[in-house]
Amino acid sequence: MSEPERPRLASGARLAADAPLARGAVAAAVSAVVFGFVFLPQVLGLALAGLSLARRETGGRRPALLAVAISLALTLVWAVVLGLLLKWWARSR
Repeated sequence: MSEPERPRLASGARLAADAPLARGAVAAAVSAVVFGFVFLPQVLGLALAGLSLARRETGGRRPALLAVAISLALTLVWAVVLGLLLKWWARSR
């Protein structure tokens, strides 16, 4: 297809085509809202974001940095929540 005939991609579709690691990092980081108590989604989000930044994916820098921020914030939130639950459980015994 020549350039004028090719349909323009929406920003989300362009991100999926240009930066799959960054998109996966954001998805993993956001899934940490629900499954973050096992800390696996945060680690996966950080790893995929790191790979995306290391490979210098086109259009992937911003989502990768977003995934890093979300992963670190949710790690802190879940650590505090689990710490408070452990403290409550220890006092109730």
